[in-house]
Amino acid sequence: MKKHIILLSAFCLILMSHQAQACTGLVVQDGGRVLVGNNEDWFNPRTKIWFVQPVGDRYGSIFFGFDNYWPQGGMNQKGLFFDGFALKPKAVDEAEAKPRFKGNLIKEVMATCGTVKETLALIDQYSLYFMDHFQLFFADATGDAAIVEANAVIRKQGDDHVVTNFRQSETDPDKISCWRYLMARKLLAECSDDRLGCIRDILAATSQEGDYPTQYSNIYDLNARQVYLYYFRNFKAEVVIDLEEELERQIGLIDLPTLFPHNAAAQTYNASLTRLEKEYVHDAPHFVVRYPRVYVVDEPLDDSQVFLSKSRVGQVPVLTVSVTPAEAGRPLSMVGGQVYAPRLRKLGSRVTILSNRPTSLIDGSEAYETRIAWRWQGNVNVNSLVLSTIRENKLVNVALHHTGELDYLIHIPYSLRFE
Repeated sequence: MKKHIILLSAFCLILMSHQAQACTGLVVQDGGRVLVGNNEDWFNPRTKIWFVQPVGDRYGSIFFGFDNYWPQGGMNQKGLFFDGFALKPKAVDEAEAKPRFKGNLIKEVMATCGTVKETLALIDQYSLYFMDHFQLFFADATGDAAIVEANAVIRKQGDDHVVTNFRQSETDPDKISCWRYLMARKLLAECSDDRLGCIRDILAATSQEGDYPTQYSNIYDLNARQVYLYYFRNFKAEVVIDLEEELERQIGLIDLPTLFPHNAAAQTYNASLTRLEKEYVHDAPHFVVRYPRVYVVDEPLDDSQVFLSKSRVGQVPVLTVSVTPAEAGRPLSMVGGQVYAPRLRKLGSRVTILSNRPTSLIDGSEAYETRIAWRWQGNVNVNSLVLSTIRENKLVNVALHHTGELDYLIHIPYSLRFE
């Protein structure tokens, strides 16, 4: 049992670990309207937009995020906005008198609250134990705004409010060193009457390149319930989304990049994450599996694994290779359900075989592709794709595991080549 607990913890850390994102957000009062801008700087280019329909007295919303569908930001029908900003981890002083909300507290806020005042009243009822590594930014159509840390609230003063990735409750204003915060403040002081253009210029000036590029940028008009959307640092191509119109159309999900014309910078970045440039070589049987350069080798989790690799910056599928003796008489078609699924049950629950189909390797060898859904600790949905084959009386499994999509890297397991 102790070994299983250790393996479980290690697997979770590999799936979920990441460094802090570098995002920028600001709210500006512009006469009779309230504008909110934000940059979403992150490693994952599989950006999504989805809508939640209103039901009864629960508000409809638009959300932005990635392929795991955890909302990173959004706006509801009342013009309430939220976004999350990563922080350096710090233990939360959990109030014993406050219960833990059963469910997703942020989704509950967006479904039931119309103002920052209502939001803070709801949040104050519950423990914020889960906010040890991020803070929340809220704004509403009245112009009110607040940054919510786990143990503090910073209310908007004046006509604007700026947030990046540090705890303002613990930082002397005269000693703020975040260049994005300082740049936003400088440009806000120089704003012309074109506040929308000013926010766009601030987002462009604080956008990022490198390992955590700005995947998308938003400017919300909280009074008109509209979002001005920009993709991968191209602020010349603009898409305007009207929340009420989209809710009436009952659009469910949009791949964000499909709304925009070809973006060469985005294509180059995406290729850097998917191009197979490294190799794992195994002897007896002798085979090769290729994988992208962003992956780094880690320690296998158990004796069946011979190789484990994850991205150096997280949020891409974990790659595992296992080699075990092939059991006489067990057909290859049964491996996914009878061999691999039981391994996952040691790490989680609700293990479900989604599909199991015959396929072939590059050299034409027989193989099976099995897709499995399961849950880690009862609340984290994980997808696994397992490619299985037998060579020299050894069962070889090459698998991807992720909280999001897998198909964009399916060419990794299918690079399996025997020599």
